[in-house]
Amino acid sequence: MAISDDIKARLDIVDVVSSYVPDLHRSGRNFSARCPFHQERTPSFVVFPERQSWRCFGACATGGDIFSFVMRANGVDFPGAMKELAQRAGVSLPERRAQERVGSPIFDLNQRALRFFQESLEAERGALARTYLTQRGVGDEAIARFGLGYSPITGSELMDHLMAIGFDQELLSRAGLITTGENGPPRDMFRGRLMFPIRNPEGQIVGFGGRAMDGSMPKYLNTAQTPVFDKSHILYALDLAKPAVSSSGEVVVVEGYMDVIAAHEHGFENVVASMGTALTEHQVSLLQHYARSFVLALDPDTAGQEATLRSLESSWHVFDRNVAVSGRNRQSDFYVRSDQANRLRIVTLPDGEDPDALIRRDPTVWSELVRTATPLIEYVMDAIVRRVDMSSSQGKAEAVERIFPLITGMDNPFEQDRYLQRLADHLGVTRATLEASAGRLRTPAKRRRTSQAAGSASSAPFRQVEGDALEEHVLTLMAQDPDLASRVSELVGDHFKGTENRALLSAFTEASTMDTVYGLLDIQATQLLERLSARVLPPADRVQRSAEFEACKRRLEERHLRDLKAQEEAVLTQAAGSSPEDLPYLDSVHQQSTEINERLKELFSGKGS
Repeated sequence: MAISDDIKARLDIVDVVSSYVPDLHRSGRNFSARCPFHQERTPSFVVFPERQSWRCFGACATGGDIFSFVMRANGVDFPGAMKELAQRAGVSLPERRAQERVGSPIFDLNQRALRFFQESLEAERGALARTYLTQRGVGDEAIARFGLGYSPITGSELMDHLMAIGFDQELLSRAGLITTGENGPPRDMFRGRLMFPIRNPEGQIVGFGGRAMDGSMPKYLNTAQTPVFDKSHILYALDLAKPAVSSSGEVVVVEGYMDVIAAHEHGFENVVASMGTALTEHQVSLLQHYARSFVLALDPDTAGQEATLRSLESSWHVFDRNVAVSGRNRQSDFYVRSDQANRLRIVTLPDGEDPDALIRRDPTVWSELVRTATPLIEYVMDAIVRRVDMSSSQGKAEAVERIFPLITGMDNPFEQDRYLQRLADHLGVTRATLEASAGRLRTPAKRRRTSQAAGSASSAPFRQVEGDALEEHVLTLMAQDPDLASRVSELVGDHFKGTENRALLSAFTEASTMDTVYGLLDIQATQLLERLSARVLPPADRVQRSAEFEACKRRLEERHLRDLKAQEEAVLTQAAGSSPEDLPYLDSVHQQSTEINERLKELFSGKGS
């Protein structure tokens, strides 16, 4: 999930606006107040909780979302609004920093280093690594496809080779290929290791992983963080897995390089690796760009299960918070939504076996384990039951306290019923006893109605990230054509719904060159821009590209105007039976509606181009 979307999921626009507008009060399904941006006697400022948007129907005649409100209220740009709202939501923002991108000399350097490693594997000195691969069942085709190699055990052979063909020592250091001790000379970072090139989703080599062949520690060593490599933002073999993931809609996540290689060798090509660590938020966000459902096949031991639970909470955000507000008193509970439960499953591996060994022993067992992977809610329930003392009444009460809200938060009543019975079985009690001890069953529909009536919204940080094709296309045009990028001032930020897209648009507006654009972006936005820059567009000349840009601009405005009309209709429907003092406000709404209709006619006739 994009960070901006995470912020919007955690904050309710009514709470944010009310902190700036003290007289905001409920008016039917919406909230209204005197506009904070101009002087007026009749309230013309409306907040729409269901749409998470605001609109001034008075002199301002503007509106938008939570970000545009803070931008206007504080007089800041989009990044400034994002910073303030992130602090309010408790979301950490990565620092802006210049990002090396497509065309970086590090990519070329890494490609030359890979060629050296591959030649070393084929040479006599690579015999130990070749024997290891043979013993692990890795064939020549997999060695070539994954680009496996070997780093000589001597101290500086790679460095000497790369410098001899024209690369300087500073670039080697920046790419993480050499290291310098406190007193000693620079030397190769990887020595005597089986080498795994690590690529970004576009297939460029961003770093390497190396497995020791002589028993030295650490067993696995990865490239340190560089301008193009951050281990927490990369998934091993995603570049190779993308076609299978796109075709099936599902991605399977394992821990290690060898697990992925074994899976792909046996036809399971939708498998990627977290490179031995718990999945981070950035990796989860990356996965959500490519897949609709997710299977985790991680370490089966107790430590691994605890790490999986921590990842589910901190990176996947599967525990959704529902907040009911009454005056100044807040009550919270956590629950797992059924759509989350259906999209995320966990494979329980046999004790002592990792995916690599299991797949090579019997691929059909692996296939069945993935097919029957444990649904999220079952995994969480069983994990909590294992954590508490179910032989004591106190332990049972703790289990109910933690699990019951997860079940009652599910939207599907049949699934809810099944899991309530499962919990009762765990406890050794009847359903009636369970429900009596936990209190009345509350359905999500009732909870949502209560929350909306009180002016709050529930967050859904695990929802699938779906791109906006129209917005992404016009951004792609600008990313690939400097002439169109120079026309960014013709686009209006409020016409963009995707907050991540608006962040990118803001960078285009602020920067004068593409290099400067990258310098203004965090890692997630950089990945979006790189993805758009790498898209293949149909052949077109300058005139055709300009026409595409104009069409996108016109469609964005048309869509925005239709959203405004929907807001006006909601206000006018609610205004039936209004008092005479509301007439100036309603006249203003009608006037704006007329102006929008006229503008839509211009767009349809082509005069609005």
